[in-house]
Amino acid sequence: MLALADFDAPTRSASGFLIRHILPRTGPPQLIGLLDRKTTFTMLTFGDLIIGMGHGSPDTFTGQNEVVLLEAGKYDPRLVEGKFVKLLSCECGQVLGQDIVDNGATAFQGYTEDFLWVMDYDYILTPWDDPMAKKALLPVVCSMHLILDGKTNREAFNAEIEGFALNAEEEEDELIKSCIEFNRANAVLLGDESAKIRARPKISFPIPPPPLISPLRI
Repeated sequence: MLALADFDAPTRSASGFLIRHILPRTGPPQLIGLLDRKTTFTMLTFGDLIIGMGHGSPDTFTGQNEVVLLEAGKYDPRLVEGKFVKLLSCECGQVLGQDIVDNGATAFQGYTEDFLWVMDYDYILTPWDDPMAKKALLPVVCSMHLILDGKTNREAFNAEIEGFALNAEEEEDELIKSCIEFNRANAVLLGDESAKIRARPKISFPIPPPPLISPLRI
């Protein structure tokens, strides 16, 4: 499952990268934008993987317009049981990640503090083209690709950490560099380090998707 909010500038930016690079390799359900809400999330969470992008807090992950999708201690464990869960969201690695693992998920990857990046608003309709945002977001995309390749929790996580380190080393802009280093320091892996999912086919679209034109909260 993909659960991608896209209602404001940060979620539009990050979800744009996942729409461009990860969506082609995933099957339904793909809950994007207005479909990323509580009812559809709880009804359609099946399979062995949840990739989510939305705002978060230590114990909460939210979807479109910040509707709560997962809150520690307040969801049906069957939503996460047996699944590999990766959340591109602020702070969920503090409490929610362990709660997800305790409720039967095989693996969790997330962040213990805010996930930070610099974005260029000129790319708000085609966020996957943003040259500043990609420095922080492409290592995450790489990790997700490795999960979809059937690599282990640890292998995918290590690749993300290494991607952050390489991008930070090469980055000359001090603000972008500090954001990348912050994300690297706060990335967290929980659950079975050897956990993996059934490998998905390697699929990519040579032509990017059309511009994102759904309503946007500024």
